[in-house]
Amino acid sequence: MARPRSKLRILIPLIISTFLLLLLLTVAEPEQEQEQQGSTTELSINPKGSNGKIDIDMTLHQVKPHRIRTGRFHAREFLIAHNKVRLHFREPPFVWDKGLAHYARRFAAKRAKDCKMIHSFGPYGENIFWGGLNHWTPTDVVRSWVREHRFYNRAANGCTQGRLCGHYTQIVWKESVRLGCARVQCNNGGIFAICSYDPPGNYINENPFTGPPPRPQTP
Repeated sequence: MARPRSKLRILIPLIISTFLLLLLLTVAEPEQEQEQQGSTTELSINPKGSNGKIDIDMTLHQVKPHRIRTGRFHAREFLIAHNKVRLHFREPPFVWDKGLAHYARRFAAKRAKDCKMIHSFGPYGENIFWGGLNHWTPTDVVRSWVREHRFYNRAANGCTQGRLCGHYTQIVWKESVRLGCARVQCNNGGIFAICSYDPPGNYINENPFTGPPPRPQTP
């Protein structure tokens, strides 16, 4: 579907109703939900539910998670996890941006009271995440987003029909160079995480990669 390059987000009511239905059917394991074809994506997922381990996952396993420490330790872990993926796909590394991080922290603080999967609808690219309980590390969050690489169809330059891949494409988007993230524990005990990207990615009909991406291989 040809559209001009813009920052317009496409809201699909069906996505919202699907997420609410899945949430009602869930006890402790969150399910996946996402907006597509915009510069914002959302995800609530259980990374442990995936059995498709490839070299991207193995790369992220090398990142040492900080399950207790906060602040600069989580910032560093978010940045390292993102840049491990960028390196794998031969994209330049992200630079941590204090302004983006401040933006992410302020919005995450608003979501701490309810952990709702609501976007900020700001000027940046955006991935959001919700997970039940409080064990989700920054590496867990990034890993869950990146696992969508399996559903990116390189030939069609889009997601496989019926699948989601927007979190992954935003992480590897060639023009996104600055990153800021935040992670908060919600009042209900879950974890809400947000990463902001500048310039934003996920423009319709544009390739996320500088060149042809390498094919992931099973270790």
